[in-house]
Amino acid sequence: MNSISTQIENIMTENKGKIYSIHDFYRLGTKNTIKSILYRLNEEGKITRLIDGLYTKPKFSEILNEYSYPDTNAVADKIADKFSWTISPTGDTALNYTGLSTQVPNEYVYISDGPYREYLYRNKKIIFKHTTNRNITSYSKELSILIQAIKAIGKDNISNNDIQKFTIFSKNISEDLIKDTLKLPFWIQKVLERIQKKNDEQTITNFK
Repeated sequence: MNSISTQIENIMTENKGKIYSIHDFYRLGTKNTIKSILYRLNEEGKITRLIDGLYTKPKFSEILNEYSYPDTNAVADKIADKFSWTISPTGDTALNYTGLSTQVPNEYVYISDGPYREYLYRNKKIIFKHTTNRNITSYSKELSILIQAIKAIGKDNISNNDIQKFTIFSKNISEDLIKDTLKLPFWIQKVLERIQKKNDEQTITNFK
């Protein structure tokens, strides 16, 4: 067990700030063995338990003179990975992702093809709300986030400034915003058309 414990500690020390679950170490030993080693390493202060089942070796910032911990979105992504859920930020969380909101939310809300779950991480709530699978598996993560952010603002509240920020975010999206979104509600398609038009205008300007 000491050998496995040393291996786990070394892996986490070499990857400070990365989030690990029991699943990441199954190749080294049985589930119960890994679970007890992670529990003991946490008790000894060698690693840090983030939430039940997730651990990290925090990075130390010389500038801030304190340890830094993974951000809430990264923890949410790791929870989803642990349970093989597909998730997408929604509401204010999606607005935060796309740059339309700079406020740090107290609740990070995601739609998920898994069950409804709530977690508390460093005084922030992580909430997973169940939705039908096709709502989040039909598109890339980036396009799903954009769609959820558009929904969060609402049909009659999207300004030209919002379109500009959405356009910046959409540069990371691989899909065609018009051709690949024909199953979405018509009003969302029209917003995506405005974003695509803005994208095309900027591309033409850059080539001049």
